[in-house]
Amino acid sequence: MVMQHGGNITRYQTEWGWSRDKMADFSANLNPLGPPDSVLRAIQEALPRIIDYPDPLGEDVLDALAKKWSLPASRFLLGNGAAELIFLAMRLIQPKKIATVTPAFREYEQAAKVEGAEILRVPLSAQTGFRVESEPLFQVLPKVDLLVLANPNNPTGRCIDRGILDEILHTARDLDKWLLIDEAFLDFLPDEEARTLIRYVTDFEKLIVIRSMTKFYAIAGIRVGYLAAEGHLVDRMREMQVPWSVNTLAQMAAIAGLEDEEFRQRTLDWLQTERKFLSEQLREKGYRVVPSDANFLLVQREDVRIEQLWPKLAEKGIFVRDCRSFAGLDETYFRIAVRAREENRRLLELL
Repeated sequence: MVMQHGGNITRYQTEWGWSRDKMADFSANLNPLGPPDSVLRAIQEALPRIIDYPDPLGEDVLDALAKKWSLPASRFLLGNGAAELIFLAMRLIQPKKIATVTPAFREYEQAAKVEGAEILRVPLSAQTGFRVESEPLFQVLPKVDLLVLANPNNPTGRCIDRGILDEILHTARDLDKWLLIDEAFLDFLPDEEARTLIRYVTDFEKLIVIRSMTKFYAIAGIRVGYLAAEGHLVDRMREMQVPWSVNTLAQMAAIAGLEDEEFRQRTLDWLQTERKFLSEQLREKGYRVVPSDANFLLVQREDVRIEQLWPKLAEKGIFVRDCRSFAGLDETYFRIAVRAREENRRLLELL
Protein backbone atom coordinates (compact mmCIF):
# COMPACT_ATOMS: atom_id res chain seq x y z
CA MET A 1 0.00 0.00 0.00
CA VAL A 2 1.32 3.46 -0.95
CA MET A 3 1.79 5.79 2.01
CA GLN A 4 -0.64 8.69 1.69
CA HIS A 5 1.19 10.79 4.29
CA GLY A 6 4.50 10.81 6.07
CA GLY A 7 5.02 10.83 9.81
CA ASN A 8 2.89 7.75 10.58
CA ILE A 9 4.89 6.94 13.69
CA THR A 10 2.34 4.49 15.08
CA ARG A 11 2.46 2.40 11.92
CA TYR A 12 6.25 2.52 11.78
CA GLN A 13 6.47 1.28 15.37
CA THR A 14 3.82 -1.40 14.95
CA GLU A 15 5.06 -2.84 11.66
CA TRP A 16 8.81 -2.45 12.13
CA GLY A 17 9.25 -2.63 15.90
CA TRP A 18 11.30 0.53 16.34
CA SER A 19 11.02 2.63 19.48
CA ARG A 20 10.53 6.33 18.81
CA ASP A 21 13.98 7.33 20.07
CA LYS A 22 15.73 4.81 17.79
CA MET A 23 14.02 5.65 14.48
CA ALA A 24 14.86 8.55 12.16
CA ASP A 25 11.73 9.88 10.49
CA PHE A 26 12.56 11.63 7.22
CA SER A 27 8.99 11.21 5.97
CA ALA A 28 7.52 14.21 7.86
CA ASN A 29 8.86 17.70 7.16
CA LEU A 30 9.32 18.80 10.78
CA ASN A 31 12.04 21.02 12.20
CA PRO A 32 14.51 18.74 14.08
CA LEU A 33 15.56 21.68 16.28
CA GLY A 34 12.09 21.88 17.80
CA PRO A 35 9.93 22.13 19.67
CA PRO A 36 11.77 25.18 21.07
CA ASP A 37 12.13 25.49 24.84
CA SER A 38 9.85 28.53 24.79
CA VAL A 39 7.02 26.48 23.30
CA LEU A 40 7.53 23.57 25.71
CA ARG A 41 7.44 25.97 28.66
CA ALA A 42 4.26 27.58 27.39
CA ILE A 43 2.60 24.17 27.05
CA GLN A 44 3.73 23.14 30.53
CA GLU A 45 2.45 26.36 32.08
CA ALA A 46 -0.89 25.99 30.28
CA LEU A 47 -1.57 22.45 31.51
CA PRO A 48 -3.70 23.56 34.52
CA ARG A 49 -5.93 25.41 32.06
CA ILE A 50 -7.09 22.27 30.27
CA ILE A 51 -9.91 21.98 32.80
CA ASP A 52 -11.57 24.90 30.99
CA TYR A 53 -12.75 25.27 27.41
CA PRO A 54 -10.23 27.02 25.16
CA ASP A 55 -10.81 30.54 23.92
CA PRO A 56 -13.12 29.84 20.94
CA LEU A 57 -11.50 32.58 18.84
CA GLY A 58 -7.95 32.31 20.14
CA GLU A 59 -7.87 36.07 20.55
CA ASP A 60 -4.39 36.21 22.10
CA VAL A 61 -2.98 34.33 19.10
CA LEU A 62 -4.88 36.59 16.71
CA ASP A 63 -3.39 39.62 18.45
CA ALA A 64 0.11 38.12 18.05
CA LEU A 65 -0.56 37.52 14.35
CA ALA A 66 -1.88 41.06 13.93
CA LYS A 67 1.34 42.37 15.45
CA LYS A 68 3.54 40.15 13.28
CA TRP A 69 1.84 41.04 10.00
CA SER A 70 0.62 44.59 10.79
CA LEU A 71 -2.97 43.70 9.91
CA PRO A 72 -6.17 43.77 12.00
CA ALA A 73 -6.76 40.63 14.06
CA SER A 74 -10.10 40.28 12.23
CA ARG A 75 -8.20 39.23 9.09
CA PHE A 76 -6.97 35.97 10.68
CA LEU A 77 -8.60 32.65 11.49
CA LEU A 78 -7.02 29.88 13.56
CA GLY A 79 -7.37 26.26 12.56
CA ASN A 80 -6.57 22.75 13.70
CA GLY A 81 -3.58 22.70 11.38
CA ALA A 82 -3.47 23.92 7.79
CA ALA A 83 -5.48 20.90 6.59
CA GLU A 84 -8.64 22.04 8.40
CA LEU A 85 -8.28 25.50 6.87
CA ILE A 86 -7.92 24.08 3.35
CA PHE A 87 -11.22 22.24 3.76
CA LEU A 88 -12.88 25.35 5.27
CA ALA A 89 -11.72 27.49 2.36
CA MET A 90 -13.11 24.99 -0.16
CA ARG A 91 -16.39 24.89 1.72
CA LEU A 92 -16.58 28.69 1.60
CA ILE A 93 -15.75 28.97 -2.11
CA GLN A 94 -17.65 25.87 -3.29
CA PRO A 95 -15.91 25.90 -6.67
CA LYS A 96 -17.28 24.06 -9.67
CA LYS A 97 -13.80 23.69 -11.14
CA ILE A 98 -10.34 24.22 -9.68
CA ALA A 99 -6.82 24.20 -11.08
CA THR A 100 -3.71 23.06 -9.26
CA VAL A 101 -0.24 22.03 -10.32
CA THR A 102 1.07 18.49 -10.06
CA PRO A 103 2.82 17.17 -8.13
CA ALA A 104 1.29 18.94 -5.14
CA PHE A 105 -0.22 18.30 -1.71
CA ARG A 106 -3.13 15.92 -2.36
CA GLU A 107 -5.47 17.57 0.17
CA TYR A 108 -6.25 20.37 -2.29
CA GLU A 109 -7.91 17.92 -4.64
CA GLN A 110 -9.46 15.96 -1.79
CA ALA A 111 -11.08 19.07 -0.30
CA ALA A 112 -12.29 20.22 -3.72
CA LYS A 113 -13.87 16.85 -4.47
CA VAL A 114 -15.80 17.01 -1.18
CA GLU A 115 -17.48 20.12 -2.64
CA GLY A 116 -18.11 18.34 -5.95
CA ALA A 117 -15.51 20.28 -7.92
CA GLU A 118 -13.83 19.16 -11.11
CA ILE A 119 -10.01 19.17 -11.02
CA LEU A 120 -7.78 20.57 -13.76
CA ARG A 121 -4.16 19.56 -13.29
CA VAL A 122 -1.30 21.67 -14.61
CA PRO A 123 1.70 19.31 -14.73
CA LEU A 124 5.12 20.60 -13.74
CA SER A 125 8.06 19.37 -15.78
CA ALA A 126 10.90 17.35 -14.30
CA GLN A 127 13.09 18.74 -17.08
CA THR A 128 12.74 22.26 -15.63
CA GLY A 129 13.14 21.06 -12.05
CA PHE A 130 9.36 21.26 -11.42
CA ARG A 131 9.48 25.04 -11.67
CA VAL A 132 6.09 26.80 -11.76
CA GLU A 133 5.68 28.69 -15.04
CA SER A 134 3.11 31.42 -15.62
CA GLU A 135 1.91 30.65 -19.15
CA PRO A 136 0.22 27.27 -18.44
CA LEU A 137 -1.56 28.83 -15.45
CA PHE A 138 -2.73 31.82 -17.51
CA GLN A 139 -4.20 29.39 -20.04
CA VAL A 140 -6.18 27.53 -17.40
CA LEU A 141 -7.30 30.44 -15.19
CA PRO A 142 -10.24 31.54 -17.38
CA LYS A 143 -11.63 27.99 -17.24
CA VAL A 144 -11.79 27.62 -13.43
CA ASP A 145 -13.26 29.27 -10.35
CA LEU A 146 -10.22 28.72 -8.15
CA LEU A 147 -6.47 28.33 -8.54
CA VAL A 148 -4.62 26.59 -5.69
CA LEU A 149 -0.86 26.97 -5.34
CA ALA A 150 1.68 26.19 -2.64
CA ASN A 151 4.67 28.44 -2.09
CA PRO A 152 6.99 26.63 -1.61
CA ASN A 153 5.43 23.62 -3.24
CA ASN A 154 5.20 20.22 -1.59
CA PRO A 155 6.81 17.77 -2.47
CA THR A 156 9.25 19.71 -4.69
CA GLY A 157 10.29 22.35 -2.13
CA ARG A 158 10.47 25.00 -4.84
CA CYS A 159 9.22 28.56 -4.39
CA ILE A 160 7.38 30.37 -7.14
CA ASP A 161 9.42 33.18 -8.65
CA ARG A 162 8.14 36.44 -7.14
CA GLY A 163 7.62 38.04 -10.54
CA ILE A 164 5.53 35.07 -11.69
CA LEU A 165 3.56 35.06 -8.44
CA ASP A 166 2.73 38.75 -8.87
CA GLU A 167 1.59 38.07 -12.44
CA ILE A 168 -0.65 35.25 -11.23
CA LEU A 169 -2.07 37.42 -8.45
CA HIS A 170 -2.91 40.30 -10.75
CA THR A 171 -4.33 38.05 -13.46
CA ALA A 172 -6.57 36.22 -10.97
CA ARG A 173 -7.80 39.56 -9.64
CA ASP A 174 -8.49 40.92 -13.15
CA LEU A 175 -10.41 37.75 -14.05
CA ASP A 176 -12.26 37.80 -10.69
CA LYS A 177 -11.02 34.30 -9.80
CA TRP A 178 -10.37 32.86 -6.36
CA LEU A 179 -6.73 32.30 -5.40
CA LEU A 180 -5.74 30.01 -2.54
CA ILE A 181 -2.07 30.15 -1.57
CA ASP A 182 -0.66 27.57 0.82
CA GLU A 183 2.43 28.97 2.57
CA ALA A 184 2.82 26.09 5.03
CA PHE A 185 6.62 26.01 4.61
CA LEU A 186 7.35 29.65 3.83
CA ASP A 187 8.58 30.40 7.36
CA PHE A 188 11.65 28.27 6.57
CA LEU A 189 12.79 31.01 4.17
CA PRO A 190 14.81 33.97 5.47
CA ASP A 191 12.89 36.37 3.20
CA GLU A 192 9.39 35.10 4.03
CA GLU A 193 8.10 38.61 4.70
CA ALA A 194 9.06 39.68 1.19
CA ARG A 195 7.57 36.54 -0.36
CA THR A 196 4.30 36.16 1.54
CA LEU A 197 0.99 37.27 0.05
CA ILE A 198 -0.63 37.79 3.45
CA ARG A 199 -0.66 41.58 3.17
CA TYR A 200 -2.38 41.39 -0.22
CA VAL A 201 -5.63 40.16 1.37
CA THR A 202 -6.49 43.83 1.97
CA ASP A 203 -6.38 44.49 -1.80
CA PHE A 204 -7.77 41.26 -3.27
CA GLU A 205 -11.02 40.03 -1.77
CA LYS A 206 -10.80 36.58 -3.36
CA LEU A 207 -7.33 35.81 -1.98
CA ILE A 208 -6.92 33.34 0.92
CA VAL A 209 -3.46 32.61 2.35
CA ILE A 210 -2.94 29.59 4.61
CA ARG A 211 -0.04 29.09 7.02
CA SER A 212 1.02 26.17 9.23
CA MET A 213 2.86 26.40 12.54
CA THR A 214 3.27 22.68 13.11
CA LYS A 215 6.25 22.21 10.78
CA PHE A 216 8.52 25.07 11.82
CA TYR A 217 7.95 24.60 15.56
CA ALA A 218 7.69 20.77 15.40
CA ILE A 219 4.31 20.61 17.15
CA ALA A 220 2.42 18.41 14.69
CA GLY A 221 0.88 16.48 17.58
CA ILE A 222 -1.16 19.42 18.85
CA ARG A 223 -2.05 20.98 15.46
CA VAL A 224 -2.27 24.70 14.80
CA GLY A 225 -2.36 26.85 11.70
CA TYR A 226 -3.96 30.06 10.51
CA LEU A 227 -5.25 31.78 7.43
CA ALA A 228 -5.45 35.38 6.31
CA ALA A 229 -8.36 36.72 4.27
CA GLU A 230 -10.80 39.59 3.99
CA GLY A 231 -12.67 40.10 7.29
CA HIS A 232 -16.13 39.03 6.10
CA LEU A 233 -14.66 35.84 4.61
CA VAL A 234 -13.01 35.06 7.95
CA ASP A 235 -16.38 35.55 9.67
CA ARG A 236 -18.11 33.18 7.25
CA MET A 237 -15.48 30.47 7.66
CA ARG A 238 -15.59 30.82 11.43
CA GLU A 239 -19.35 30.11 11.30
CA MET A 240 -18.60 26.88 9.39
CA GLN A 241 -15.82 25.80 11.73
CA VAL A 242 -16.24 23.20 14.47
CA PRO A 243 -16.43 25.07 17.83
CA TRP A 244 -13.22 25.07 19.95
CA SER A 245 -11.24 23.80 16.98
CA VAL A 246 -7.87 24.91 18.40
CA ASN A 247 -7.11 23.72 21.92
CA THR A 248 -5.56 25.76 24.72
CA LEU A 249 -2.14 24.10 24.55
CA ALA A 250 -1.91 24.75 20.82
CA GLN A 251 -2.86 28.39 21.30
CA MET A 252 -0.22 28.94 23.96
CA ALA A 253 2.39 27.13 21.85
CA ALA A 254 1.55 29.36 18.88
CA ILE A 255 2.03 32.57 20.86
CA ALA A 256 5.34 31.41 22.29
CA GLY A 257 6.60 30.34 18.87
CA LEU A 258 5.70 33.64 17.24
CA GLU A 259 7.66 35.51 19.91
CA ASP A 260 10.79 33.32 19.75
CA GLU A 261 13.02 35.16 17.28
CA GLU A 262 16.17 33.40 18.53
CA PHE A 263 14.75 29.99 17.57
CA ARG A 264 13.70 31.29 14.17
CA GLN A 265 17.19 32.59 13.39
CA ARG A 266 18.85 29.41 14.65
CA THR A 267 16.58 27.35 12.39
CA LEU A 268 17.36 29.47 9.33
CA ASP A 269 21.11 29.23 9.95
CA TRP A 270 20.95 25.46 10.48
CA LEU A 271 18.79 24.83 7.39
CA GLN A 272 21.00 26.78 5.02
CA THR A 273 24.01 24.67 6.04
CA GLU A 274 22.35 21.27 6.38
CA ARG A 275 20.24 21.39 3.22
CA LYS A 276 23.36 22.19 1.19
CA PHE A 277 25.29 19.34 2.83
CA LEU A 278 22.55 16.78 2.29
CA SER A 279 21.89 17.85 -1.31
CA GLU A 280 25.56 17.69 -2.27
CA GLN A 281 26.08 14.30 -0.64
CA LEU A 282 23.03 12.84 -2.39
CA ARG A 283 24.21 14.10 -5.76
CA GLU A 284 27.63 12.56 -5.18
CA LYS A 285 25.83 9.22 -4.69
CA GLY A 286 24.13 9.54 -8.07
CA TYR A 287 20.76 10.85 -6.96
CA ARG A 288 18.97 13.70 -8.68
CA VAL A 289 17.89 16.33 -6.12
CA VAL A 290 15.31 18.94 -7.04
CA PRO A 291 16.56 22.42 -5.95
CA SER A 292 14.64 23.19 -2.76
CA ASP A 293 13.87 26.38 -0.85
CA ALA A 294 12.22 24.45 1.98
CA ASN A 295 13.26 21.99 4.70
CA PHE A 296 12.83 18.90 2.51
CA LEU A 297 14.20 17.44 -0.71
CA LEU A 298 12.58 15.57 -3.59
CA VAL A 299 15.02 12.86 -4.65
CA GLN A 300 15.09 10.56 -7.68
CA ARG A 301 17.25 7.92 -9.30
CA GLU A 302 16.22 5.86 -12.33
CA ASP A 303 17.65 2.58 -11.04
CA VAL A 304 16.17 2.88 -7.55
CA ARG A 305 12.54 1.84 -6.92
CA ILE A 306 10.88 3.05 -3.74
CA GLU A 307 9.00 -0.21 -3.22
CA GLN A 308 12.39 -1.90 -2.86
CA LEU A 309 14.23 0.92 -1.08
CA TRP A 310 11.56 1.75 1.51
CA PRO A 311 11.52 -1.60 3.37
CA LYS A 312 15.31 -1.82 3.30
CA LEU A 313 15.56 1.57 5.00
CA ALA A 314 12.71 0.75 7.38
CA GLU A 315 14.57 -2.35 8.56
CA LYS A 316 17.33 0.03 9.71
CA GLY A 317 14.95 2.48 11.39
CA ILE A 318 14.97 5.05 8.57
CA PHE A 319 11.63 6.19 7.13
CA VAL A 320 11.31 8.28 3.96
CA ARG A 321 8.27 9.53 2.06
CA ASP A 322 7.05 7.26 -0.74
CA CYS A 323 5.99 9.76 -3.45
CA ARG A 324 3.82 7.51 -5.60
CA SER A 325 0.68 9.07 -4.08
CA PHE A 326 1.65 12.44 -5.60
CA ALA A 327 0.16 12.90 -9.07
CA GLY A 328 2.95 13.16 -11.63
CA LEU A 329 5.58 11.21 -9.67
CA ASP A 330 6.50 7.57 -10.11
CA GLU A 331 8.26 4.86 -8.13
CA THR A 332 11.71 6.40 -8.69
CA TYR A 333 10.95 9.41 -6.47
CA PHE A 334 11.05 9.80 -2.71
CA ARG A 335 11.04 12.82 -0.41
CA ILE A 336 13.19 13.36 2.66
CA ALA A 337 13.10 15.99 5.36
CA VAL A 338 16.35 17.74 6.20
CA ARG A 339 17.23 16.34 9.61
CA ALA A 340 20.08 16.80 12.10
CA ARG A 341 23.60 15.99 10.83
CA GLU A 342 23.87 12.65 12.66
CA GLU A 343 20.58 11.42 11.16
CA ASN A 344 21.48 12.74 7.72
CA ARG A 345 24.77 10.84 7.81
CA ARG A 346 22.93 7.69 8.88
CA LEU A 347 20.61 7.97 5.87
CA LEU A 348 23.48 8.70 3.46
CA GLU A 349 25.47 5.70 4.69
CA LEU A 350 22.50 3.39 4.13
CA LEU A 351 21.81 4.80 0.67
